[in-house]
Amino acid sequence: MDEKPPHTIRRRILARGLGLTGACVLGIAIDARSIAAAKSPKAALLYQDHPRDGHRCGDCKFFNAAGNDAPTGTCALVDGTIDRNGWCMAFAPKT
Repeated sequence: MDEKPPHTIRRRILARGLGLTGACVLGIAIDARSIAAAKSPKAALLYQDHPRDGHRCGDCKFFNAAGNDAPTGTCALVDGTIDRNGWCMAFAPKT
């Protein structure tokens, strides 16, 4: 008889399953980073070109002004030109 004990077979199956699970998780993590790198359209984040409840893009950590006193700039999350006095639902105050 050349049969292996059941616990050896079980260990081999578990090891292969864990390896496959790890590969899947790694693939999902890589895909999530590429999705995060893409900017959203203004409509998807309900962007408006005026402040809301005292919050404005100029005070958001994702906003990058075109210049010190420039009225517009860019956003790390929203595609297109962003008004310093605008607002969207991704607003996060600078810390």
